[in-house]
Amino acid sequence: MPTTKPAIDWQDIDTVLLDIDGTLLDLHYDNFVWDHVVPEAYAQLKQLSYAEAKEQLFAQMHQVLGSIDFYSFDFWQQRTGLDITNLHRQQSQLIGFRADAEAFLDWLGASQLRVIIATNADHNSLQIKESVVKLSARVEQIYSSQDFGSPKEHQDFWHQLQKHCGFDPQRTVFLDDTERVLNAAAEFGIREVWHVRTPDSQRGPRAESIHPSLDRFHEIYPAI
Repeated sequence: MPTTKPAIDWQDIDTVLLDIDGTLLDLHYDNFVWDHVVPEAYAQLKQLSYAEAKEQLFAQMHQVLGSIDFYSFDFWQQRTGLDITNLHRQQSQLIGFRADAEAFLDWLGASQLRVIIATNADHNSLQIKESVVKLSARVEQIYSSQDFGSPKEHQDFWHQLQKHCGFDPQRTVFLDDTERVLNAAAEFGIREVWHVRTPDSQRGPRAESIHPSLDRFHEIYPAI
């Protein structure tokens, strides 16, 4: 079973750091674009079968997994010759919150907590999502790893984020769906690191985490 621990003592927390894709928003949108839309467009452009295109793209993705390039639309546009931003924009109707994420954001907004987004999402991706869900109006600030030139998997990201925000790691909660990111946050010293178990509504839960896990946010806050 995943690691369990008592419910968060919010009296000991000042700052909540939130991932976007797979944490606040349903990862189905991103997965659909990268798993289906991009390979189909690449197959057509390069005159490959869909299977061949997907194999080639996924091999390239594996090479840069966990790096800043992995998340960069510009990088993938140069690699593929595709308009990656436009392919994402064409599927924007799939963008939506995970179950009870809006209620959690409402509760956070009514609290005295600082709420900051820390994401690996590309700026172009953020702009598309902002046009649909208006996240910037619900949090204090949004920081992308592109702002720092380093992904959340690296300690440099966390040092730069702390420099910009001045948060106390020992009075901070961080929620994310990616194990390697959670590991980096825990290594940095963030007190409460929580794993989102089911980031994509169309897929089953992810592998068990060494960190405490949740499916719905009401598991960690006093929802009304």
